[in-house]
Amino acid sequence: MTAHLPPPPLDYSQAVHQLAALVPAGAVLSYKDVAELLGSGGARQAGKAMASAPAGTPWWRIIRSNGSLTEALAETAQRHWDEEGLAAPGGHVNINKSRWNPSNQAWEEIDALRTALGNPKMSEMDDQL
Repeated sequence: MTAHLPPPPLDYSQAVHQLAALVPAGAVLSYKDVAELLGSGGARQAGKAMASAPAGTPWWRIIRSNGSLTEALAETAQRHWDEEGLAAPGGHVNINKSRWNPSNQAWEEIDALRTALGNPKMSEMDDQL
């Protein structure tokens, strides 16, 4: 019989990057959503973590709460948003329309990230997405 081992600890940036990788094409989260799902940090900390995202991380799916990204990222993000059907007029994403609603499997993965950060699992009362 094998014991169920807890997930290895993660630093905040690693958890943010792994959460971003869970967001499917055609969906987005705000930096604040990321912080709330992980149970720590805030929008600025999530944004700072995304600035160091490794290659292959879908960084364009983690955006400001107004549906935008910094000017330096906007042009590249726009191409991704067009490909994924996310672009709205004015170079923004309608975050209310496109906000990711995690599946049950994704919630389990989010809870594993929270646990790896030392935070308790999310209850249904916590879920305000």
